[in-house]
Amino acid sequence: MTVNKIKGIMLLLIVCTGAALAQFGQNKVQYEVFDWNYIQSKHFNIYFNGDDKTVIEYCARAAESAYESISTLLDWDLKKRYAIIVYDSHNDFQQTNTINAYLPEGVGGFTELFKNRVVIPFEGSYRDFRHVIHHELVHAFMNDYYYGGNIQSLISGAVRLNIPLWLAEGTAEYESSRWDTEADMFMRDFAYHTQFELYPFDALRGYYAYKGGQSIFKFIRETYGYQKLTEFYTKLKIYHDVDRAIRHTFNMPTEDITSEWHHYLKIQYWPEISMAEDIRDISVRLTDHKQMRNIQNIAPAISPDGDKIAFLSDQKGYADIYLMDVQDGGNMKRLVRGQRKASLEELKWLSPGISWSPDSKHIVFAAKSGRHDALVVVDVETGKQEFYYMPQLKGVFSAAYHPVDKNIIAFSGHNGRQSDIYMYDLENDILINLTRDTEADENPQWTPDGRSIVYVSERPKSDAAQDKRHPYQRDIFIVDVESKAKTRITTTDHDENYPYVDPLGRGIIYTSDKNGIFNIYVHTKEGGSYPITNVIGGIFHLDLDRSGRNLIFCAFKDMGWDIFRMGHPFDMDEKTLELTRQRQISLIAAGDTTETAIARERTLKKDISPQAEERSVFVKTDDMYERYPEFANYVFIPEYSRLYGSADTQQVALDSSQIIDASGAYIDKPYKTRFSLDLVDNQFGYNTFYGVQGQATFMFSDVMGDHQVYLGTDLYIDLNNSDFALAYYFLRYRPNIGFVLVNQTDNYATYIPGEISETNPYGFFVTRYTNRSLHLIAEYPINRHYRFEFNNSYYFVKRDLLDDPEIAEKYDESIHQYRTEFAFVKDNAVFSYTAPMDGSRYRLSLDISPPITSATPEFYTAKLDYRHYFKITDNYHLAFRFNGGVSFGPNPQTFLLGGINNWINYTYNANAPILGGSSDSFSEQLSMYYLSEYIMPVRGTMMFQTWGDKFMLFNAELRFPFIEYAKFGLPPVSFFQVRGVLFADAGVAWTDDLQLLENGKWWPFGNRWDDMIGSVGMGIRIYLGFALLRIDLAWEYNGTGFSQPRWLWSLGGDL
Repeated sequence: MTVNKIKGIMLLLIVCTGAALAQFGQNKVQYEVFDWNYIQSKHFNIYFNGDDKTVIEYCARAAESAYESISTLLDWDLKKRYAIIVYDSHNDFQQTNTINAYLPEGVGGFTELFKNRVVIPFEGSYRDFRHVIHHELVHAFMNDYYYGGNIQSLISGAVRLNIPLWLAEGTAEYESSRWDTEADMFMRDFAYHTQFELYPFDALRGYYAYKGGQSIFKFIRETYGYQKLTEFYTKLKIYHDVDRAIRHTFNMPTEDITSEWHHYLKIQYWPEISMAEDIRDISVRLTDHKQMRNIQNIAPAISPDGDKIAFLSDQKGYADIYLMDVQDGGNMKRLVRGQRKASLEELKWLSPGISWSPDSKHIVFAAKSGRHDALVVVDVETGKQEFYYMPQLKGVFSAAYHPVDKNIIAFSGHNGRQSDIYMYDLENDILINLTRDTEADENPQWTPDGRSIVYVSERPKSDAAQDKRHPYQRDIFIVDVESKAKTRITTTDHDENYPYVDPLGRGIIYTSDKNGIFNIYVHTKEGGSYPITNVIGGIFHLDLDRSGRNLIFCAFKDMGWDIFRMGHPFDMDEKTLELTRQRQISLIAAGDTTETAIARERTLKKDISPQAEERSVFVKTDDMYERYPEFANYVFIPEYSRLYGSADTQQVALDSSQIIDASGAYIDKPYKTRFSLDLVDNQFGYNTFYGVQGQATFMFSDVMGDHQVYLGTDLYIDLNNSDFALAYYFLRYRPNIGFVLVNQTDNYATYIPGEISETNPYGFFVTRYTNRSLHLIAEYPINRHYRFEFNNSYYFVKRDLLDDPEIAEKYDESIHQYRTEFAFVKDNAVFSYTAPMDGSRYRLSLDISPPITSATPEFYTAKLDYRHYFKITDNYHLAFRFNGGVSFGPNPQTFLLGGINNWINYTYNANAPILGGSSDSFSEQLSMYYLSEYIMPVRGTMMFQTWGDKFMLFNAELRFPFIEYAKFGLPPVSFFQVRGVLFADAGVAWTDDLQLLENGKWWPFGNRWDDMIGSVGMGIRIYLGFALLRIDLAWEYNGTGFSQPRWLWSLGGDL
C-alpha cells in the first residue's frame, strides 16, 4: 500500500467526519414564505417583504445619511451597490437564509462577507433601527474598503489584514452612536471596578470589545482630532497591520497609546465616581452576580402580597425565571427553565417584563414560542404553563397584569410597522390596541385603579436638541383604557423609562438619564420632578409593591446586573446631581443636524497642519479615480494597488429620476432570483504522475440565499481522473431540499498477493477507483431543536486495474447501490468558545441498502449517537457521548474503530481490510472502501485498529480553561481562550460474539483486551483563526497497563 492510498483514505475521512459533525446543529425554520420587493436609494438596493413601504423608505433615508457620514470618516466611496435586506421583526429575521447560523435575540443585525449584504430586522423602534442601519453599514464600508466587498480576498490571501473585534465593532459603535449614556455607564464601571491598566486593546473581549473599542475612538477624536481617525484607517489599508498603522499614525507604539487611553479614562471618570454614592448605602442588595457566577439578574417583579420577587437570571447559562424572598433574597428557586425547548425559545432578554396576577398565584411574561410570540402564564405553585399566542403580531414584549382583573394583561406589541400598547383579555381572547400611533410604545404599567396605563413612548427631540445620531428620546405617557386618550407626562430631551404609579397617589416613580446616568426620579402630582439617587452605574426595571413602601429595581454594577430593594422611596430626600462630562459635551454639541455635522467634519479634515499633511501623504482624495482611470489595467506594488480601486464608482450612484417617481415616492420593484458568485478559490500544481492538476471551488447564491449552488472540482486534464461535486439547495420553504452529484476518482498503487509475473515481479498495480453518486436530501424541521432527515442516494462504484489487461479481467468489478436513510435529530446544545458546554444532542438513524441486482450490497444499519453536556461553572464543563450501531443483512457494513478525525501525524493498522492487508481481503476491498464507516475518536489508538459490523463507543471529557490570554514577543503571536481537556475513550467493534477479554499468546502482557480498545489522556485546544488545533497526549490501555504516551496533532472541534 503506497502513501498515495493512505492520503486518499485520510481525505475520505476528512470528508466523512466533516459530514458527521454537520449531522448536528440547530434548525432554522422557514415558518413564513416571504414575498420580496425592493427599492433603490442612491447607493443601495433595499429589499422588503410585502407592500407597505413606510419602514423601508425610512431605511433608505437613514442609509443614505449614514453613507455620507461613513464616507467622510473613511474618505471612501463604495465601489459596488450593496443590498440591505429588511425583515419586519426579529422572528422573521431569524428565518433568513443569507447565513446558516441561528440568530439569537441578542443579534440585532449583521453584515456578511460573501456579498457584503446588510441584513437587519425592524423591531418597532425607529431609534434602534437607525442605529443598526448605521452600525452595519460601517461594516459594509470596511469590508469594501479593506477586502473589496467579499470574502474572496481573505481566502485567496490577497489581503492578509485581520481586523480585531475592538477595532471593527468599536468603529461601528462610535460612528453610528458617537457616545451615549449606556456606553458611558459601561466604561465608568470598567474604570471603577477593573484594573483597566492591565487591558491592552486586543485584550478587550465580548461586549467590552464593543464599548471599549467605542471608547478608544472617542479618545482618539477628542485627543488628536477627527482627521487622525481617517489617517489611521488609511494607514491600516496600506500596512495591513494594526500595530504598524498605529505607529505610523501616532508616531508611537500601541503600548504607549494604550497608556494614553488608560490615562484618559482616569480623567474622564474618576471625578464622577468620587461624587456618586454607593448603591448599597441606599438599598438592600438581593442578588450578587459575582457570588452567583453569572452576569444578569434583571426584570424583578414583586408579588401583590409583598412576599416574593420573580426575576430573570442567567445563573445556568440560560434565560430562566427565579423566585426569591422580598426582604433578603433568600429561598431562591427556579420557576421557569427557558431556552431549552421550542415553546420557550427566547424569554426577551432585551425587552423583559414579568408581572404578577392580583392574587399572587400566577406570573405572566412574553416569550418566543415556536412560530409566534406568546404571553405565558405560569402557576407559581405547580409550575404549570399556559400559552396565549398572538399570530396577528410580529412581536410581544413587557407584559403587565391588571391590578384587579386577573384575565386582563397589557403588553407592548409590534405589528411590523410600529410598537403599540395592547390590552388582551385571556378569557375572551380579545385583543385591543390602545395607542395606535407611529412611535414606539413600550414598558406598560397599570395605574392602581386599573383605569389607565403609564408607558414610555419614543419621540423626536426638540429642535434645540436635535442630534443626527440620537434624534429620539423616551418620554412617559399615560393612556385611558376606556377613551384611549393619551396624556404626556414628561417633555424632556432625555430618556425617561420604567414608570410606576404610587398606590398612595404621591406621583410617579421612574428612571431618567438627565445628568448622564440612569437614576431614579419622582414625578410629583403637582407636576414637578426630582432625583432620589446618585449612583455610579445605572438603574433599570422598577417595580413598586401595593403599599408603596418597597421599590425593587436592578442596577448595573461591577460588570453585571443585580437586584436591589429600596424602602420608602417617596420619602427619600432630593439629590443634587452634577452633570457627567459626557452630558456636558452633548449639551454643547446639541443642535448639529446631519448637514452641519458632515460639513463640520469635512472642514475639520481640510484644516490640517503642514506636518499633519506631510504625515498623511497616503490619504486618498476623492478625485484620484478620475485623475488616474487607466490604473485599472495595471498591477501595482501593494502600497498603491490597495489605494487605487478598479471599479467604476460612477455606476454605483443612481440619479434620483431612477429611484423616485413623480409623487416623490420610491419606486418599488418585484424581486427576481438572480445568481451571483459568492466565492471562487483555486490552486494549481504539477505532479510527475498526474501532470497538471487544479483544485477549484465555486459558490453561487441569490440575494436572499434561498437558492445555493456549490461546485468543487479537481481537474487532471482527463475527465476520467477528475473529481467534482455539484450541489444545489433550495431553502425557501419549511422543508429544505438538496441535490448533490459527486464524481470521485482515485488512483493507487495496490499490492495484490500472488499476482507476480515477469512483467510485474513485485505485484504492484495501478488501480483506479471511481465513485459516482447522486443524492436527494430533505430535512423537515419541527422546531429549532428537532427535525426529520431523509437522504436518498444512488451509487455507482467501480475498480479498474490500468496497467495489465489480463489481470484486470480478474479484478475489475463494479457495484450499483441504492441507499435510503431516515433520521431523527435533536439538538439543544449551548456552545462555549470551542465546544458545547450544556444541553444534549442525539441522532437516531436507519440506513437501508436494498438489493437492486444480485451484485448489489444489501444491508440494514441502525445507529444512535447521543451526547450530553453538563455545565459545572461557566468555564468547567463535562461532556459524555455514546455512539453505537449495528449492521445486518447479507452484506453488512463494516465499522472501522480507532484514531481521531483530521489527524495530522496519523498512524494506521496495516492489517485492516480497507487497506488490503491480507490476500483474502482484496476481493472485498471495493465494498469495504466505499461502504465502511469510520468511528472516532479513540485517541492513542491507530486508525482502523479494530473493526466489525457492530460497535459501541464511549467518550468522556472534562473541559476547562488553560490559558485565558497570552501574547509573545517572539514569535509575535497572541492566544485567547486556550482550552484544556482531560479525556477517556473506550470502544468495541465486533462481528460475531462480543469478546471483551481474551488470552492472547503473542501479547506480552498475557491477558489483553480483544474487541475493546481504550485510552486516557489530556490535551489543549488553540484557535488559529482558520481552524481549531487540537494537541493531545494519549495513553492506550490494553487491559493490563498503559502504552507509552503518544502525541496527536489534529484539526477540528470537539464532540
